[in-house]
This record gives sequence, C-alpha cells and structure tokens, in this order.
Amino acid sequence: MTDRPRGLMAIHAHPDDEALWTGGVLAQHAAEGRPTAVLTCTDGELPDGASFAGAGTRVKELGQSLALLGVAESGVLPYRDSGHLGLGRGSLCEAPFDDVVGDLVARIRSFRPSAVTTYDANGMFGHPDHVRVHRAVLAAVEAAASPHQWPQAGAAWAVESLWLSTVPESLVRTLTGLGLESPLPCTPDDRVAASVDVRPWLDVKWEAVRAHASEFERGARIAAFEEPQLRTLCLGTEWFLYRQGPGARIGATVRSARLLADAR
Repeated sequence: MTDRPRGLMAIHAHPDDEALWTGGVLAQHAAEGRPTAVLTCTDGELPDGASFAGAGTRVKELGQSLALLGVAESGVLPYRDSGHLGLGRGSLCEAPFDDVVGDLVARIRSFRPSAVTTYDANGMFGHPDHVRVHRAVLAAVEAAASPHQWPQAGAAWAVESLWLSTVPESLVRTLTGLGLESPLPCTPDDRVAASVDVRPWLDVKWEAVRAHASEFERGARIAAFEEPQLRTLCLGTEWFLYRQGPGARIGATVRSARLLADAR
C-alpha cells in the first residue's frame, strides 16, 4: 500500500515520553534505515507559568533526545501540559477534541507511517494528557484513512497497525517483589502482543532520557532509572498492545515481526 519504506510514527503527550516509552523501538527502526517520526502534543510547559524549567527548555531537550534516537521527522503541537488535574488555559485537555484529532490527522497524512504507536487506555500511569492522546490517536488513525474527514488536511492515509505502550502485570509484580511501590495500572501479560527486547539500544535510549536534564533537576520519577538494575528491568523491554489499523488486510491478525512497522 506504500511506495516508501515501512515507517513508525510515535505520538506522545510530553517531551521525555518519546524516550521513556518508545526510545528503544525508535532507535531500532532508525538503525534499520526505516523512517521514524515523533509528534509531541504539548511543549511540556504548564499554562500558569509554574513550570520548573525555563521557557523553551523542554522543547530544546526534546530536540536533543530525538537527534540521539535518530528520529527523522518531528513536530510539537501548540498545546500546554494540562498537569495532573487536566486543567489550564491553552492546555491539551481543554482544547476542543476535534481540534486535537484534526492536528493528528494532518501529521499522520503527511508522514504516512505503516505503524503508529501511542499509550494504552490508561495513559501508562493515568496522566490526563496521556489518556487524551490515546483517545485522540485512535480517532485520528480512523479519520486519516477517510477522504471525507478533514479533506483540507491532505490525501487520506490508512495506517496498517497501531501499537499501544503498556505496563505488563508481571513487571508490576516484580517491582513489588523488590520492595518498590508501583501504583501503575497494568495489563494482563496474555494481552500483551509485543514484548520488544530493546537492550541493544538501551544505552542510546538512556542517553536520550538523560537529554531531558530539567526533569532530573526537578526530581522527577525518571531519576529512579539511574539505578542500573531498575533501568534494565523497566526500560530494557518495551511492551505493546496491538490494534488493527484501517489499512490492514481484511481478516489479518498480528503476527510476529522483528519491527513494529513490519507487522501486518
């Protein structure tokens, strides 16, 4: 269905999400010469000006992370971080849902990926922006395939597969067994469609995470991954649920594939 190499597009809520949740598969696809793109739906700054980092800092860090991961195309939508309450003028959660979907449709049609990845229904850990991105991506993938939806956003494009980053129940059990509190929502292991071993790219993934220096400076939870065992355990594998895209063959089911972009 495509005249270009099979590509992967990651759609995230905030700067640093691209490295934490999909840094491994992005680096993997880039190393294979596959097109990669990252769309970040907010600039990571709070609407009320209470952000820890100075204006523009998080977007600058995002650029450094993307360069390390070898991401070829990227963009940032004009929304602010909604915070854990999902509030704020100009924030992603207060934007009209159709506006967000329309933005995503335009970017999907422009990049024309065979596979798209974003968060599961829980938004990984429940952040309102993550949950909203999940819902908007599902709507946008469907709408992007229809020439009758947002015709001004470019020619229709049918994504073949959708991959939702998730946390498996077994990981939560392991973390609890290590004495770590883990309030993360999780997915039964038998629902996880792909467990991608990204340890060959863990060093570059971690370097990309570290590019978000302001998050470490403010004491964000990602600083816990400085401990090597925990880093390998939590970041050395990336887990995904699978959803068939509108461009998949009728009756197709997910099959084992070395790259997410090759699954049909």
